[in-house]
Amino acid sequence: MDIYQQIKAAFGKAVPDLSEYFALTDRCRRIYAGEPEWRSVKKNGLYRSGNRSLALLNTAKVLCDRFAVFAFSEPPEVVCGSENAGDLLRDVIEKTNLFGRMSEELSYAFAMGGCVFRPYLHGGDIGIDCVFGDGFIPTQWDSCGIYEGCFRSVRFKDGYWYTLLEFHGGGSIMHRLFRSRDGSSLGSECELSELYPELDEDAKGFGTPLFSCFKLAGANNIFPELPLGLSAFANAADTLKALDIAFDSFMREFVLGRKRIIVPSSCVQTVVDIATGEQRQYFDADDEAYVALKCDEERDLKITDNTVELRIDEHVKAINALLNILCFQVGLSAGTFSFDVNEGVKTATEIISRDSRTAATVRAHQNNLGGALKRLFRSVLQLGVCCGRLSPEDASCGIDISWHDGIITDENTIAENNIRLVNNGLKSRAAAIMEIQKCSLEDAERELVRISGEAALKGGEFNG
Repeated sequence: MDIYQQIKAAFGKAVPDLSEYFALTDRCRRIYAGEPEWRSVKKNGLYRSGNRSLALLNTAKVLCDRFAVFAFSEPPEVVCGSENAGDLLRDVIEKTNLFGRMSEELSYAFAMGGCVFRPYLHGGDIGIDCVFGDGFIPTQWDSCGIYEGCFRSVRFKDGYWYTLLEFHGGGSIMHRLFRSRDGSSLGSECELSELYPELDEDAKGFGTPLFSCFKLAGANNIFPELPLGLSAFANAADTLKALDIAFDSFMREFVLGRKRIIVPSSCVQTVVDIATGEQRQYFDADDEAYVALKCDEERDLKITDNTVELRIDEHVKAINALLNILCFQVGLSAGTFSFDVNEGVKTATEIISRDSRTAATVRAHQNNLGGALKRLFRSVLQLGVCCGRLSPEDASCGIDISWHDGIITDENTIAENNIRLVNNGLKSRAAAIMEIQKCSLEDAERELVRISGEAALKGGEFNG
C-alpha cells in the first residue's frame, strides 16, 4: 500500500496520486545537490572501461542561492492592526529566527518549486517548520490555493521507523502514528503516546488552515492541473547539463593539454619489471648521466617539446553564452551571471532598472512569498489564541506586509548616480551625502562644512 492509499485509509480522505510530480521535484533536488543523472560519463579509449565523474559547475545551486538573496535581500515590514498581535509576531519571528534563516530556506524552496510553512505549539511556545517536497501532500484546493493537506514526518527510535501523519482540513487537525521495522512502508498504526505524548489525536476549532504554501511565480507547464510550483530550473535542465559538459571540457584541458615530449625510439630504454619479469620501455627525463646511443643520422636523436595551447578563452565564451541562455530561461536579464576564470561564476552586483527582466521576476516571487507569509502569520495568531497569549479580537486584526526596494545596487553605482544628479542640479549635496554615507541630515550638513573648508583651502569644488 502506497502513501496515498495509507492516507486515505487513515483519514478517510481521497488523495490524488502526485508521484510523477514528486519524482520531478526529487530530480531537481538531486541536481541542486550536485548529483544529477549526468554526474558520471563513460570513459573513452580502447583499454578504458567504467565511468568517470564529470567536473560540475553546479549552476543550479548558485542560481537558487541568488534567487533567494534577490527575493529576501531585506526582511519585509510586518504591520498588525493590533499591538498585542504585533508583539506576538515579533516575538515568534525572533525566537524562531524565521527571517534569519529565510535565505537558506528559500534557496531550497527555489530548487523544489516552493515550500510549506507550518506553525506548531511546543511547550507553550510557537515554532515554525518549513516543509519541502513530499513532506506535504495536498488533498483539496481551489483557485485561492490549497486548504487541505497531510504532513508526513519520519523518525527512528529503538529499532523502529515511526511515521507521523498530520492531516489538516475542515478546521481540524488529525494525527496518526505508524511503526515499521524497515522504513520502506508505513507499517502498522500505533498509539501517539509512544513517540508524541503531548499530541492529541484530534484537534478542532481552527478557522483557517494552520499552514501556508509558498509557490514560485510562473505557470506550472508540466503539471498545470496541480496547485504546486515548479523548480526555478525545471525547464532548464538541458542547459544545466550543457554548462556542466562545457565546464568539464574546460577542466579536462589541463589534463589533455599537459606537456608531452616526443623522443626518438632509439632514446627509449628498457627495464625488467621485477613483479612480472616483462620488459617495459621508458624514457627518464630526469636522468643526468650521459648515455651513448648509436644511430644512423644525427637528426634522429632530436627531442621535441610538443606543448598544446590551452583553449581557455573559447571555453569561457561558451560557458558565458550558456549562462545567458539559462538567464533567459529562468526569467533573469542577460549578464546576471558571468563566468570568470579566476573567480568562477559571478553575480552582477547591480540591477540597473526597476522594470528590468530580473527585477520583474524577483518582484513576482516576492508577491507570492508575501502572501504566504501573511497566511502564516494569520495561523500564528490563531495559535496565540489557543495558548492563551491573544484574544480572538486581537487574532482577527489586519496584517500588512510590505517589501523594501528590492533593487540591488553596489556602493560605487550609488555614488556615481548621486554625483551625476548633483552636477546636473537635480539633487542637493546634502541629500547625496545622506544616501551615499547612509547618515542623518545633521551629519550630512557637518560633512558639507568640512568639505567646503577643504575646498576653500585647495581651490577645488564638490565634484565627487
